[in-house]
Amino acid sequence: MHLSCPMKRSQEFVFECFRDYYSKVKVPEPDMLQNREFGMILPGRSMWRHLGFDSQDSYRAFLQKNVPLHAYHSSAYYETPNAPTMDKKVWLGADLVFDLDADHIPGHENMNYGEMLAMVKVEFEKLLDDFLLGDFGFDEKDIRIVFSGGRGYHAHVTADSVKALSSHERREIVDYITLPDKDLSQFIGQEVFDVRTFQGHSNVKHLFYLPDENSKGWPGKFRKGVFEYFEIAETKSKEEIIKEFEDFEGIGKKTALDLWKALFEGQKGKRGLDLIRKKDKNGRNRLEAFPSDGLRKRFRDFILDKIRIMAGETDEPVTADVKRLIRLPGSLHGKTGFVVRDISLEELKNFEPLRDALWEGFEGEIEIVGQTDEKIELAGKSWALKEGDKFTVPKAVALFAICKKFGMLAD
Repeated sequence: MHLSCPMKRSQEFVFECFRDYYSKVKVPEPDMLQNREFGMILPGRSMWRHLGFDSQDSYRAFLQKNVPLHAYHSSAYYETPNAPTMDKKVWLGADLVFDLDADHIPGHENMNYGEMLAMVKVEFEKLLDDFLLGDFGFDEKDIRIVFSGGRGYHAHVTADSVKALSSHERREIVDYITLPDKDLSQFIGQEVFDVRTFQGHSNVKHLFYLPDENSKGWPGKFRKGVFEYFEIAETKSKEEIIKEFEDFEGIGKKTALDLWKALFEGQKGKRGLDLIRKKDKNGRNRLEAFPSDGLRKRFRDFILDKIRIMAGETDEPVTADVKRLIRLPGSLHGKTGFVVRDISLEELKNFEPLRDALWEGFEGEIEIVGQTDEKIELAGKSWALKEGDKFTVPKAVALFAICKKFGMLAD
C-alpha cells in the first residue's frame, strides 16, 4: 500500500530496511537460547515480553516474521523463560552485565554524537582492562563485548563463577568499580616522623607518600594515575594545566594556581612533581610537594576523578538486576538503524561505530528532506542537513537520519 504522508512513508521505509536486514542476516542466538527470555518492540506496539524459543530456527523465524525495531534478551537463565509471570519462570542464574552509556559522560551535552561515542569507548576500555580482565581476572573468552547500536557498549560476563551472584553481590562489584563510598584513606600513606611537646601540648608531624609500586587494586591504580598525569601534563602549558584543575569540581582559581605552583613551578629536577617521582631511602615516593593537607587532598581527588570510570556514573541498575533485559547482539537498533555489534577484544581497538556498525547490505540512494539543521558523519563522509532542504543520500544515511528524527523521505 502506498502511503502519501512523508512521515508514514518514512516509517514504512524504516520497516522495509529492517525487514530486508532480518531476511538476509542470520542473527546469532545467545548462549543457552532455550533458557533465555526475550522482549521485542514491534512497529506500533509496546514491549512484548515473556517470549521464549526452543530452537535456532524458531528464533530466527520470529525475527524475520515480526521485524522488531528493538530486540532484547534476558541476562538471566530460566527453567521456563516464556512463562507469563516472573515467579513461574524459575530463575537459574544470570550473566554479569555492564552498560556504559554516553549519557553518563560529564559534559556530554556539549559533544556531538561521534565525540560521545569516542569518549565512552575510552571509558569502556578502562572497564575491560583495569577491572574485568585486570582486578577480577576474568578470561577474555568469558566476556562478550557488544556495541549497543546507540550510545555505548555492553560487557556480558558469562563465567560460571558469576551466574549465581545475588543483586547485592553484583551491587558490591559496581561499588568497587565506581568507588562511591569515598573511603580515600588507602591512597595516601602517612607516618609520624616528629613529635614535639611544649607546655603540655604535642605537635605531631607526618610524612605522606604514595602507595608502593607493588600495590594492587585501587591503590595501584591511583599510583599509576599520578605518574601518567605528570607525563601528560608536562606536554601542556601553564594555562592549560590550571584550567584543567579549575574544571574539577571543588577547585577554584586560587587552589588551581596553588596546585600548579606546588607541582610545576621551579627548575626542572627540583619541581614538586620531580620530588614525588624520586624515591626516598626507604623506596617510597613522598608527597611533600604540597604545603597543606587540603591541597594534597584536592590533588588526590583530582587524580581519582580522572581514573574512575565515567566519574563513577556506570549504569548500576543494569549490573545489579538479575532479571534484566539487554539488547540482543546482532539485532538492529530502532533509534539509529545501526547493528548491535559483537566485537572481539582485538577488534575493539580499531572499532569505529559510525563506520563499523552500519550494515553493508543497505545499497542504493534515496532522497530525504531535513527536519532540522544537523551534520551527519557516517563511514568517513559527512552530510550537512538543513531543515526543509532535500538531499540524495545513501540508504544507510537515510535510515539513520529518519531513526534519529533528523529527516524524512522527500515527497
